[in-house]
Amino acid sequence: MFKRTIIVGMVTILIVVLFVFMSINSALAKNDAVSLRLPWIMNAQFTGPLVAEHKGFYKELGIDVTIRPGGADVNSITLVVAGQDTFGIHDTASLIFAREQQMPLVALATVFQKHPGGVFALKKSGIKEPKDFVGKTLGYNEGGPWTLAKAMFKIEEVSLDSIKLIAVPWGISSLITDKVDGKTGYMTNEPVAAELEGFEVNVLLPYDYGIKTASEAIFTTEKLIKENPDLVRRFVEATLRGWAYAIDNEEESVDIVIKANPNLDREQQRMQFERQLSHIWTPESIMYGIGWMSRDAWVQTQEILLEFGGLSNPIDIDKVFTTDFLPRK
Repeated sequence: MFKRTIIVGMVTILIVVLFVFMSINSALAKNDAVSLRLPWIMNAQFTGPLVAEHKGFYKELGIDVTIRPGGADVNSITLVVAGQDTFGIHDTASLIFAREQQMPLVALATVFQKHPGGVFALKKSGIKEPKDFVGKTLGYNEGGPWTLAKAMFKIEEVSLDSIKLIAVPWGISSLITDKVDGKTGYMTNEPVAAELEGFEVNVLLPYDYGIKTASEAIFTTEKLIKENPDLVRRFVEATLRGWAYAIDNEEESVDIVIKANPNLDREQQRMQFERQLSHIWTPESIMYGIGWMSRDAWVQTQEILLEFGGLSNPIDIDKVFTTDFLPRK
């Protein structure tokens, strides 16, 4: 009877120990829940994270991610600062402005090595380079592309006083209805929309005129980097893996984008995706990998903002980005 009691007791202890062990393992195995806030609606511009989520790359690295769209009134920077989102995507200029306003945000990777902001015109206008805008009408939207365009015109010694400038609505309507001869925008999408409407266009990209700035910066807070650097590393790894997979599997990846936002036109998204490749791949990104960041690009971006973008004071540029979490080739 005594031996039976001992055996039963030992079995009970083993069960308890096993239960505790399983509970600890379960807790350790629980994925980190994070959110990624986009700066705009879900579209091919964000193929990388959409593919990474769909293919399970985040889950493989222990992350449950919720991807949330942005918009004209939804700012990824303010939402990440407020703690409502864990990670965000925005352009490098906006992160510099955020630093000027004492927002402790840090860029972890920039997917577009060539900023897509620029100017485009209908081919029938005869505009092929900045000097061709003299005496013509340029429509602009406030924001990154217009800031870069102003820098491009200065480098090319084209005075803005020689161009008729008009603030126009977003989209291509002002251009295709001949209200303007050219307009600012993202050269990966608006020219595509015009082409699909049957218009031939010429694109003027400030990057090609020496304005070496980048875009599509993945960022988070200094606090998260300090408290959970491993999570930051895994998130960046999964996101860049999503981009790498997308580049190797274009048709499948465009389908994933359409599934995320069925309101999109598939052909336009396919064309946009293809245009983006030239902005992702540069000699530097080929050498160092997707997402690579150049300090020189950040410095030049700040110089452009100080002269053309309304930045009042320079920031410590080394605090606004880090390459510590980029995969090493």
